[in-house]
Amino acid sequence: MPATSDAAPPKSADSLGTAALTALFAVLLSACNPLALAMPSMRAAQVVVYAGCLLFSLSVNSSVLRDRLLHAPRNWARFPVRSLLEWALWLAAVSAAQSCVLSTPGGACIAALGACAICCAGDELTRLAERVRLVRSSRTFDGIAPTFFDDGSPLAPAGTRLVPMSEVATHNAPNDCWMVLDGAVLDVTAWAAKHPGGALIITSLGGRDVSDQYKAFHGTAMGARLRALCVGRVDPSTVEPPSAAQREFRALRESLRARGVFSFPLSRTLRPAILPILTMAAAVWCVRAASAAGPHAPAPALALLGGALCGAAWQQMSLFGHDLGHGNVTGSWAHDMAIGIALIPFFGIGLSWWKASHNTHHVVTNSETHDPDIQHMPVFAVAPRMLRGFYSHYHRRAFAFDAAAQALLARQHWLYYPIMAVAKVNLWIQTHIYLAAQWHRTPTPYLETAAMLTHYAAIGCALHALPTAGARVVFVFAALACAGVLHVQITLSHFPMATHEGVAYDGVDRSWWHMQLSGTIDVDCAPCMDWFHGGLQYQTVHHLFPRLPRFALRAVSAEVDAAARASGLVYHKDSFAKINRRVLRVLRETAALCAAAPLGAGPGAPQLWDALNARG
Repeated sequence: MPATSDAAPPKSADSLGTAALTALFAVLLSACNPLALAMPSMRAAQVVVYAGCLLFSLSVNSSVLRDRLLHAPRNWARFPVRSLLEWALWLAAVSAAQSCVLSTPGGACIAALGACAICCAGDELTRLAERVRLVRSSRTFDGIAPTFFDDGSPLAPAGTRLVPMSEVATHNAPNDCWMVLDGAVLDVTAWAAKHPGGALIITSLGGRDVSDQYKAFHGTAMGARLRALCVGRVDPSTVEPPSAAQREFRALRESLRARGVFSFPLSRTLRPAILPILTMAAAVWCVRAASAAGPHAPAPALALLGGALCGAAWQQMSLFGHDLGHGNVTGSWAHDMAIGIALIPFFGIGLSWWKASHNTHHVVTNSETHDPDIQHMPVFAVAPRMLRGFYSHYHRRAFAFDAAAQALLARQHWLYYPIMAVAKVNLWIQTHIYLAAQWHRTPTPYLETAAMLTHYAAIGCALHALPTAGARVVFVFAALACAGVLHVQITLSHFPMATHEGVAYDGVDRSWWHMQLSGTIDVDCAPCMDWFHGGLQYQTVHHLFPRLPRFALRAVSAEVDAAARASGLVYHKDSFAKINRRVLRVLRETAALCAAAPLGAGPGAPQLWDALNARG
């Protein structure tokens, strides 16, 4: 059949055109580079390096870079801001790599390889902006923000069949998952894999009433997507009546909502970001001062101070990232996700990994088999039952009590603080393991990868600026140790508390409210220390009402205490020092049982390797 005039050009011609534009692009960049202008003899080598690295990047992600090279006029016309940002980032990376990193064509190599990440990040920014636009215009589910808007019609229309709760309970498998929401029976089997918070949150609650859990994260509004999943109405005569605790806390939730406590004034929600920014600026000043001092006396002290300030900034910015991850800054999941990705270079934690892990932790708090935040064998075990070994439904593998676990767990109370001091390294590892394993399920993989690379580049620039190897070592360990305060704060809230097997929520006395109050403890501190804890001092309140903004936690904690007393439950609270001692006591008691515990079969890989969850 003869080719038409609008047929696509042959691939060979397209490749030649791409190669020619790449060469021209490399020549222009080399000619515009300040270092090349100062050293013309390097220009030819730089052209070769730029061209080679760009062609290599094309092979990694040809569609994005070829779009930039072959359709430059169209991109500048349609996306001027994005194009300007990409060019600015590219030229800045080239200049920084050559002048600060290697001052040779090798520096150009580093900058050229960043082209792929920069362009892919630009694409994802465009997609994210489009999702935000859809949320604001159509107010429908957009793939990021798990928010459903009420159109006034009931979730389970009249006339749908009545389903006994006993039948709902039988649909509790990943391939057959039903749940009850405000009296409507939903078949969420197909939806689970699309859930932005992760499939495990859906499948682990199969066969149960999830009204309290849903409203804690999503509010009371319902939408067409939920209604499409409805298969009937639960038979009221088969539903256990709510307990006094359920009635008390549900009334508290509705009271908070009616009073507008779940609101997000930016003048207050953005305020916590100021301190870490100023702290990081002070850390940069210390690094610059140490660099100016050279290998003289003030340099190690300035490196120590700069590292400590950098770690403190990481800790505080991570607390602000926690607010963003819950959508508690602007009130919009999409907007907070965009802000969080922009701040990843400051705190160095992948938001997609954090949300997948943290959302699961919220729903199955302190479950030995489901909660990833207490599954740390062979390094830590917070309950004697864990010494028998267990299967993690989050990691989808077995944790065994073997010889390595026995040796480490017998000393876990001594290892607690040293491991917390370097725990940030594991966050870096987990971020990239998650991105590699869940690349196609992550909303913005290229953007998060580029942000993490920027984080590492900033650390590299700081280390390069320090005058001696000793100063660099001091800076790194000071930064990690101060950032480790965050990990102590996270584990304090749950390590010393009651644990359970499975998911619970299997009765009125094991409800959402019961499980959160029994598995979490708050820090009783003065208001002047709220900045330091960043909301983590009120983890019980936060677990009961995850969409509550940080500034409202202290006031609501008094109401939670009153509701717990009225319903016969215990709201656990203690000082920071006493909770630390409780954690060490729990670890010591479990460690004492290790010698007598029988060794189990290993899961098929060294436990130290598994401790990093390095299999994804």
